[in-house]
Amino acid sequence: MSTVDPGTTPRFTPDTLPPRLPPAPHRPFTRWLAPAVAALTLVAGGTAAGFLWGRTGDGGTTPGGTASSAAPTGAVSTAPSGAPSTGPSAAASTVPSTSQQSTAPSASSPAAGPVRAVPVYYIADINNSPRLYREFHRVALIQGNPALTAVTEMLRDNAVDPDYASLWPRSTRVLSLTTSGDLATVDLSAFVATGASFEGAAVQQLVHTITAAQPAVHRVRLLVNGDTPPSGHFDWSAPVRRAAPFGMQSNVWILGPTEGETVSSPVTVSVYGTGYEGNVPLRVYRGEDVVASTFVTTMMGGFATARTTIDLAPGTYELRAYNDSGLDASLTLWDTKTFTVK
Repeated sequence: MSTVDPGTTPRFTPDTLPPRLPPAPHRPFTRWLAPAVAALTLVAGGTAAGFLWGRTGDGGTTPGGTASSAAPTGAVSTAPSGAPSTGPSAAASTVPSTSQQSTAPSASSPAAGPVRAVPVYYIADINNSPRLYREFHRVALIQGNPALTAVTEMLRDNAVDPDYASLWPRSTRVLSLTTSGDLATVDLSAFVATGASFEGAAVQQLVHTITAAQPAVHRVRLLVNGDTPPSGHFDWSAPVRRAAPFGMQSNVWILGPTEGETVSSPVTVSVYGTGYEGNVPLRVYRGEDVVASTFVTTMMGGFATARTTIDLAPGTYELRAYNDSGLDASLTLWDTKTFTVK
């Protein structure tokens, strides 16, 4: 059994609410998940450890920055303006040390509060590697706690984008969620039963969701029915931080248009990502035909937001975002969004 090094990595994800929210969630498209998980059930723990933690140097200490293309209004990258900390931050030491505990609502307690947009992370399989993507969902706050609300929403497995899915069993419930300083302790009713790489990705899905919803939290201790998760791959007894972004989160996310959105032309396309020389090629399809092709420049060695505009006639389209290899004309597809121009 491998021991997971929780690490100390910066948080280069756009966890600030974007200017437009996605439409109401629909039934997720998860046909990639079953064969991918089945194929990985025999993967050794050492392989997963290399996937999750071996690339920390790729982006773990990269200074934040802004894209050379203008960032969309309201869509903010959380990459800091200076060099990120690689250890406990000064901000973490100023977090109040008093504990706050929340539990999932019972039949006798109020189930919901005011509606709020919360960040929720999901997984997509990119070239046989699980990668993280984030959506914002408008949901009623549970006990006024955004982290508890976001985790509960994550476990529902109802991503708006049909290419995203949760790795957690849908029967899983949040038994409790406690915060103390920069540490959150979450107790769940069940654990994932997958191969090593997907198990590690599932834990990171949980960690990213909690730390995005409650930014003062930097570490997450995971319990299952009050005990250390019953893993055959890793020792999850220690608190876990976000893994280095390279190798864990998607290289490119489409921030807008959102899945299923109706927009006007010219269409503002915004992405968050990285790439060779920051290049993110974009193509717009109508059926099988490419009707527009352009690119934006994000960041090399780090993550940044960028945007452009595309003139399109009324109709339904699919936007696809890629990375090029930097060596030849080959492209890696990272994200797609279907939208309608009115």
